[in-house]
Amino acid sequence: MKRFKVVLCAFLLGLVAGSVKAQETRGQILGRVVDATGGVIVGATVHAVNIATNVGTTATTNQSGDYVLPFLNPGTYNVTVEVRGFKKFIQEGISVQVNERATLNVTLEVGQTTESVRVVGDAPLVDTSSASLGQVVDNRRVLELPLKDGNPIMLSNLSPGVINLSTGGWTRPFDVGSPSSIAINGTRTGSNEFTMDGAPNIQRTSVAYVPPPGVVEEFKIQTATFDAASGSTPGAVINVSLKAGTNAVHGQSYHFLQNPKLNANKFFSNKAGLPKAVIRQNRWGTSASGPVYFPKLYNGKNKSFWMYGYEGIRDADPRGTLTTAVPTAKQRSGDFSELLAIGSQYQI
Repeated sequence: MKRFKVVLCAFLLGLVAGSVKAQETRGQILGRVVDATGGVIVGATVHAVNIATNVGTTATTNQSGDYVLPFLNPGTYNVTVEVRGFKKFIQEGISVQVNERATLNVTLEVGQTTESVRVVGDAPLVDTSSASLGQVVDNRRVLELPLKDGNPIMLSNLSPGVINLSTGGWTRPFDVGSPSSIAINGTRTGSNEFTMDGAPNIQRTSVAYVPPPGVVEEFKIQTATFDAASGSTPGAVINVSLKAGTNAVHGQSYHFLQNPKLNANKFFSNKAGLPKAVIRQNRWGTSASGPVYFPKLYNGKNKSFWMYGYEGIRDADPRGTLTTAVPTAKQRSGDFSELLAIGSQYQI
């Protein structure tokens, strides 16, 4: 009988814009601001607001009209650009994913700042600032697609060029062999790097820890790491981004049951007249997130957020017959001379 428990609790108190996360996890919005003639605009104010947390980030265009909005947690943002003598530009619904740099180039029209040009439902922004290739597995797929033993990293197989060379078996959080047996574009298994919120999450050549799916915001598997920030491995970089909480309270609870009474026997076991394998598993958990709030003391809406996750596993997995050696009667009495009887020329 095995028991496994995971408790993951993060309280982001007094922190703005998720400043505790590693740089590799957070995304960026960058670009250039110009006028209708193509001339660069210096000193334009660019402001991005996360619509889930209402946390904002501001930048100013430099001498070449460029701007960078760094350290953005994964989410959806509204961006405004304004400068005296031009109409305000508003771009809504910009999706920023883990470790992504979305390029938003803006052309301002001459007019009053009280006037505005609003862009809604534009095409998704493309990262044109990096040669790295990869795919983001978003939160919806993590929560709604079937997961082998609740392991979200197994969804790495959805990315082009990725194949899992494991021979099957368990993929529980402490069974790290299967999720670590991925080969990318012909590279060997064991040559990949696993990170969590940008921090190393690897033991030797395997992933060290697999979080429950309820606390995973999304993760990115980078299959061609030409960026110098992640060039320490010939394989892929799998970076998991954990949830950090929003202004709305979210939560879930789940229970997974595996019992031989509910399963059919295997085909070859039936053919050989063997009974069903006695494998039982109970996997349960809960997760929740929201703003930090203490009645009459502190309201962290738009400022501070919390996240909590728990998962427990209890299972019975018989491994079959085990054959081993036990001490002989002489050895139990302290006589180990029989160990010297190796071949006829050494008999005593």
